[in-house]
Amino acid sequence: MTTTLIDESTRPKAPRIEGVTPSQRAGGRHLAEFHRMHLQQFDQIRALIDRIEAGEPVADQLAAAIPDMTVARNYRLFGALCGRECQWLTFHHDAEESELFPLLKARGGEGLRRVVERLIEEHRVVHALLVELQTRAEAMAVSADSERYEGMKATFDALDRVIRSHFKYEEAELEEAMGLYWGG
Repeated sequence: MTTTLIDESTRPKAPRIEGVTPSQRAGGRHLAEFHRMHLQQFDQIRALIDRIEAGEPVADQLAAAIPDMTVARNYRLFGALCGRECQWLTFHHDAEESELFPLLKARGGEGLRRVVERLIEEHRVVHALLVELQTRAEAMAVSADSERYEGMKATFDALDRVIRSHFKYEEAELEEAMGLYWGG
């Protein structure tokens, strides 16, 4: 693994915002809905990994006409599913950085600015893992073997851990500010 993972202990905390209403707080949780969609996709990819490792022909539901699916085809399917989610996740982070984060930095104080800057740094870690995963998936499409698969799986595992931690942090630290400045 060539990518250094995030250090959760160095994350800044957003200052609490006085006077945020329950309605605004609920609006601030809207980001979590988008995160849940991504996490559902990650869960589906994880289930596919489990099936591949159990030796199941997982591509059968997508290509029912082909009775004997090879291990290589399963690995390529894994890469295709990861690639689709990687594109959506990149879009999600790009939208945050171009729309949401500038607003929060402009309206919030220094504490919120530090949180937003940290989230942007973490987006870079996620992006590096996405690029690494894509590279590994492309290699699997050319030649599927257990060593390449293990490398791809290890990268996915790291990405899964990082993205779950990142989403939890982002939701906790931005809930009030999003509810007040974005949705309020």
